[in-house]
Formats: sequence, C-alpha cells, structure tokens
Amino acid sequence: MKFKLSELSLRTITLIQISIASIISVIFQIVIPFSWQPLDKFLYGAKNHGDPGTNLVIFTISQWYFSFSLVWFLYRENPYINNFLIYSIVPLGVIFFYEFFFIYLYYDYIHVIPFFLSIYLIWKKRETLFQKFACYIIPLNIIWLLVVYFLKLAYYNAELFIYLRNVFIYSALWISFSFLLRSKKKDENSFI
Repeated sequence: MKFKLSELSLRTITLIQISIASIISVIFQIVIPFSWQPLDKFLYGAKNHGDPGTNLVIFTISQWYFSFSLVWFLYRENPYINNFLIYSIVPLGVIFFYEFFFIYLYYDYIHVIPFFLSIYLIWKKRETLFQKFACYIIPLNIIWLLVVYFLKLAYYNAELFIYLRNVFIYSALWISFSFLLRSKKKDENSFI
C-alpha cells in the first residue's frame, strides 16, 4: 500500500511541512557553512557562523522563506504555506532586484527560489491564496523583523533608521499586496 501525503488532514500535512522546514533551517544554521549564504558571502566575505557581525541564519526571514519553499514541493495545495510564501515577494523582490541589477549577484538561491515560487503561486495557485491570511502573516513578519534586529540575531548591521524605513516600506507593500488577494467568494472561512 502506497502512502500519499494528500490523504492526511491539512493540519497534519502542515505540521509535517513545518517540521521539515525547521530541520532545513537548523541544518543551514549548524551544518551548512556560512559561506553558502550567497548575499552574506558577497557583502562580508568568507565568515563562519557566530563570527562578529554575522546573521544567525536561523533567525533570518529569508532562510525560512527558503525552507518553506523547499517543503512546498511535498504538498502544493497547502493554503497556510502558500499564503506565508506569497508575502516573500515583497522583501525578496527588493533583494532580488538589488542583487541582479546593482551588485550582479546571480546565484543567490536563498532569495531567488522563494521569490520565483511566489510568482508561480500568484500565477498558478491563486485559488489557495486569501487576503484574510494577511491579518496573521503581516504582523508576524513585522514582529519577526523587529525582534531579530533589536536582539541582534540578524540584520543588525543595518543602520536603525534605514532598517525601520525598510520595515515600514515592506509593511505598506504587504498591506497593499494583500488587496490583490481579495476574492469574491464568500465561503473562504473553511481554512481558519
């Protein structure tokens, strides 16, 4: 008898995907060398995990977008994962644009994979995307970005004013973006 992930409940599938994404993020923090972070290596040179001024990879939102983009391939219809990933289009779009056109970094898989996956989700999986998830995801992302900065877990090399400006811009773009996910359906409450 062959096991199919789709036969499990959505809650169980989500827990499996979160668990695997967590394992991937831990592996990137503990096992995989820091030099495998293309943007950090490009900007700061060859460093190791824990060196002064380096991000703790596991606390970067980019790492989690990347980890969830990998587990997305296990089950592509999960509205929780899809709606989390869709909001990566804002910060990773900015990073992708910066890398591609200003510093000519073309191999940053950490940012590119979730960015293009979010475009794919808009294009092909729109029926799994709902504006109501914005009420959970946008505050989560904002709190995440602020906490890791002020606790000096990630991103703290940026000047405070510039970082807060970027978080404000991301927030405004996320909120604006959420209105693109509005649906005319009245029966969207089946997932929450």
